[in-house]
Amino acid sequence: MKQLFFTAVTTLALAVAPRASAQCFQFTDGHVDLLAVNWNSASNQLTLMASDDASGLLYASNQCVVICPESMKFTLPAGTPLGNEGDPLWILPQNPYTGVPYVGISAESVTTGVFNDPFTLTLTRLEGPGQFIVWQAGSFGGFDVKMDTRDGIGANDSLTLLVGGHAHYNWGFTTNGVYRAYFQASGVRVGQSTNTVSPETPFTFHVVPLRPFENWTATNWPCECATNIIAASADPDGDRIVNVLEYAFGNNPHVALYTNVPAITFVTDSGTNYGALRFVQATNATDLTFNPVAADSVTSAIWSSLTNTVSVVTNGATQTMTVRDSLSMEGTTNRFYQLRVKLNYP
Repeated sequence: MKQLFFTAVTTLALAVAPRASAQCFQFTDGHVDLLAVNWNSASNQLTLMASDDASGLLYASNQCVVICPESMKFTLPAGTPLGNEGDPLWILPQNPYTGVPYVGISAESVTTGVFNDPFTLTLTRLEGPGQFIVWQAGSFGGFDVKMDTRDGIGANDSLTLLVGGHAHYNWGFTTNGVYRAYFQASGVRVGQSTNTVSPETPFTFHVVPLRPFENWTATNWPCECATNIIAASADPDGDRIVNVLEYAFGNNPHVALYTNVPAITFVTDSGTNYGALRFVQATNATDLTFNPVAADSVTSAIWSSLTNTVSVVTNGATQTMTVRDSLSMEGTTNRFYQLRVKLNYP
C-alpha cells in the first residue's frame, strides 16, 4: 500500500483574539491636499499628511485612502505623452469634478521665514498593478509631465512647491487596482545649507474597480501600507497560513487559526482505492487558480494535476472540493500531494 504525504502544510491548532481593523477615511469627492507639507518646530520634523479642505482635519497616510471612480476611466487619443492611442487611463483631474476627489499639494501650513523656497516632493517608489503619471495640462493643450513611472523612478520624478503654496495636478493610473505611492518632502531651512527630509510616506489609491483579492485586502486592512501585513505572502496573524491562502480558503486573516487547510483522504471508485486531496475554496476568489497535483517524490520535476473530481460540497461562501489521484493505491510506495494556488494578478 502506498504511503500518502501532503507536502504543503502540517497540522496545528492555534487560537487568539481577533485583531481590530484601524479606522480609515475615504476621500471620494471634494478637495483634499494629499501631499500637505507640515513642519513641527518642536521636534524639527518635516512630514507629509493629507489635509481635508472641508473639515480642516489632517490625516496620516495610514488613516486615509483616495478613491478614483470608474467614471474617470478615459481612452487616450493620439498624440499625447501619456500612452498610446486607445490605451485606458484613470485620471484624478487637476480641475474639480462632481463626485471625484480634487487632489492637490500644499505647503500652506508652513510659515514664511522657516524654509527657503521651494520644497521638493519626490516620488520614491510605487506599488500597484500599473504605472503612475502626474502632469499639468497647459491652457493651450500642452502636457507638463512631472512624474512618470513608465521609465522607472528617479530624482526627476518630483514636484516643486513654494513655501505657503498650493497647486493641483492630474494623477493618472494605467489600470485599475490598489496603488501605494511613496513620497518624500525636502527643503532647506533658512540659514542652513543641507536638506531637511521627511520620512518616506506612502499614500493609498483605490482605482475602481478593484480585483477580488484587492477588495479582500482593502476590506480587511482599509488603509494599511505595511507589506508585512497586506502582502499576498504575508502572515500577519502568525498562523502559518499566508494571506493569499487565507483568502483562498475563506479564512479570517485576523484570527490565528490553522483551519480549512488541504487534507489527504481516500476514495473508492469502481472498486479501486485511490488517494485524494480535499481542500476548501472561497467561491468569491475568482482571481485564483487552484491546481491540486501529485508526484512519487517531493523533489520530482514532474507533478501531475489531479483532474478527477469526486465531490463538490457548497457551504455558504466556500465549497469543499475532493479530487482523486489517477493512480490507484497499489503499486508505488510513496505518493505526495500539493495544492498550488496562483493569484492571477498583474
